[in-house]
Amino acid sequence: MKRTALTYDGVTRGVAEYGDPLGRPVVLHHGLLGDAGLPDLWDASAREAGVRLIALDRPGHGLSDPAPMSAVADWTPLVLPVLAELEVDTFDVLAVSAGAPYAYALAAALPERVRRVWVLSGLPYVADDAIRHRYPEGAEPVWTFYREAPEEEVVARFAGAAERMAEVFASSPATLAALTGLAGHGWRGPAREVRLQTRPWGFDPAGVAQPVRLWHARADEEVPFAAAEATAALFSSARLTEQRAPDHIPSEETLRELFAELRTAGA
Repeated sequence: MKRTALTYDGVTRGVAEYGDPLGRPVVLHHGLLGDAGLPDLWDASAREAGVRLIALDRPGHGLSDPAPMSAVADWTPLVLPVLAELEVDTFDVLAVSAGAPYAYALAAALPERVRRVWVLSGLPYVADDAIRHRYPEGAEPVWTFYREAPEEEVVARFAGAAERMAEVFASSPATLAALTGLAGHGWRGPAREVRLQTRPWGFDPAGVAQPVRLWHARADEEVPFAAAEATAALFSSARLTEQRAPDHIPSEETLRELFAELRTAGA
């Protein structure tokens, strides 16, 4: 793994590379409480599949400075200089959980460069009322808070939950390390993300024309399977597979399937 910090216009952006440095470029988008630091299994799987896995820290995560964003679509101009620095032209995008909107944003904005989209337990298009309402009724006040509360209140909610989150993820060293980084940035990263999730993303997800491959657990308690299905239906070319492990976290079986398909797609 090679992890570096790149600075453009005075703003630092973190990036980590895994797998085969000469392989098929795949740009990874981490989850809400994650960053570019990945467990060893990802590195080994990417290397075996002939994939150059490029994980990017979004603003306020990992090595990336917090930065203002008015919509998810603002992600593309932040990524372009990193891709240029790494000499990446055409590539696939991969996302875990809350990283999904950002992968879709790159696919929509760069149709000539993004070849395929891969999504594990992806966040649905919750800015759409019909899709968001596929969550349990009790989730609506939370979405309303994220959408309408002042940023400082959202930051305070994450800071107040820090101890509990550390307990929940005690068995995941990568997540614990990410939480330390998020705290160091004053929880600005996840606070910005949850606010942007609930608002128009700045592009039409239906405009993603590339093949979209999704995995999702029917028993996922974080993201309802029905909402994942409704989001997959927005795309002109999508295939959704039910993850057998009843968890929001991608299982090892799902990772094996993902990298097997990446290997085939790059052949």
